Amino acid sequence: MVVPTLGERLGTIRRTLASIRQQPHVDVDIVIVAKFVSADLVRIGENFQAQILTHPGHISAAVNAGFATATLTHKYVAWLGDDDMLHPGALADACLLMEQNPAAVVVYGSCDYIDVNGSLLFTRKPPPNAPALLQFVPGLIKQEACLFRLSAFQKAGGLDELLKYTMDLDILLKLRRLGAFVKSDRTLAAFCWHAGSLTIANRTVSLAEAQNVQARSASGFAKWLFVIFKYPIKYLILIMSWNINRRMSNNSVST
Repeated sequence: MVVPTLGERLGTIRRTLASIRQQPHVDVDIVIVAKFVSADLVRIGENFQAQILTHPGHISAAVNAGFATATLTHKYVAWLGDDDMLHPGALADACLLMEQNPAAVVVYGSCDYIDVNGSLLFTRKPPPNAPALLQFVPGLIKQEACLFRLSAFQKAGGLDELLKYTMDLDILLKLRRLGAFVKSDRTLAAFCWHAGSLTIANRTVSLAEAQNVQARSASGFAKWLFVIFKYPIKYLILIMSWNINRRMSNNSVST
């Protein structure tokens, strides 16, 4: 499990690492990949038996660097932001589904959206046919709630290091060509929604990048459908994001 970080969110990264280390019935190796490693981060890493790497690149390159430490004993990989969390039992459930489905390249489940205090905002439940619908609607499958088969991830070429925001969408679209996506009935993880989050703070730019990724992945009839639905989906997502931010702002004012 790789946790990329700038080394600044020391409070939330403890919560993130605890959610990984406390996973029952699985052996997990944790790799923290940081641009800057402080003495405090070193102590946190030691407390959670995590390896720490220093890497100057942005998130895609950092995650790839973390996965490059995998050995022949590692079968599955995943990554979490330094303010996101796994729910108890998530990895055991996902690993079991992988073992039961040898053709699976990804196991995915529902994902809670939380604020910085850990309070639940809402739960994103992937709709039926979510892997196919990713071609048109980004974010239907949340990377935080995914477990990847390492061999397939490597065959797909890893994360595209030219992408700043939507490397997760890109790898999911590539993996669709390599094997099956298996859905867990559980809510596997929590994504922290806040103004400082990379994709949230740059929503318009990140959405444009996502639609560029979708366009280059589309083929055949999907190309025509993408052109038709591109702008309606874009504005629907922007409106939804605005509503969530407004609700969070109202909640913070009222408290």
